[in-house]
Amino acid sequence: MNKIFGILLCALCCLLCVWPTAGNGQSAEKVTEATPESTPAPAPAPPGKLLVAIHYEALCPDSMYFIRRRLYDALQNNNWWPVTDLKLYPFGKASFYNNTSKGEMEVFCQHGAEECELNAVHACIIEAFEVRRAFNLVFCMLRSYSNELDNCARSMRLDVSKVRECKSSRKTPDILAPYGKETLELGLSFVPSIVFENDFDPYGQRSIRNNFEKHFCKQYLKKFNITLPTCGALL
Repeated sequence: MNKIFGILLCALCCLLCVWPTAGNGQSAEKVTEATPESTPAPAPAPPGKLLVAIHYEALCPDSMYFIRRRLYDALQNNNWWPVTDLKLYPFGKASFYNNTSKGEMEVFCQHGAEECELNAVHACIIEAFEVRRAFNLVFCMLRSYSNELDNCARSMRLDVSKVRECKSSRKTPDILAPYGKETLELGLSFVPSIVFENDFDPYGQRSIRNNFEKHFCKQYLKKFNITLPTCGALL
């Protein structure tokens, strides 16, 4: 009997040696350390936008060609809309003068009075819509030498009531005044003229018009020190 009791006592001692004990006030239960929640990676910074100003005229053949065949293709094919801060100035080589017989300011346009009116329609479009939608509407209208506002609005399913209200409620010189102010300061000798980052290069305009994508890539690299994905072969 004593031998059996001794064996049981020995087994109990062994169990006590290996049983986990609480220390420093902790319970004897297994303690699982909490792992800190992983911090989500910061969202990538939005791409920087290059400021590009286009000074053009609604009835100018060269303006039509550049916007429809060069600018539109460059922005669309290279997916440059997210990296472009586009400004449109429908004024060109127009000028203001004081009509003394009427006692009011009027505007003279290179391609006649009809162009002044169409420039004003374009200005109202720019005021009424965000830039990409305004550009697409202007792009559509520049396929013709007449006012295509209604036809283009219908094909694009746009409500242009604000454009009509803008044009009918204000005088053409008043509508064009802010665009004329910006354009006349440049002293344009040719239309269209393209300005990057408010730095007008009058002597480089032909090259910019004919090689717009190359100049865009160079200007973007200069400002942001980034070569855009489609710019590698152009630099």
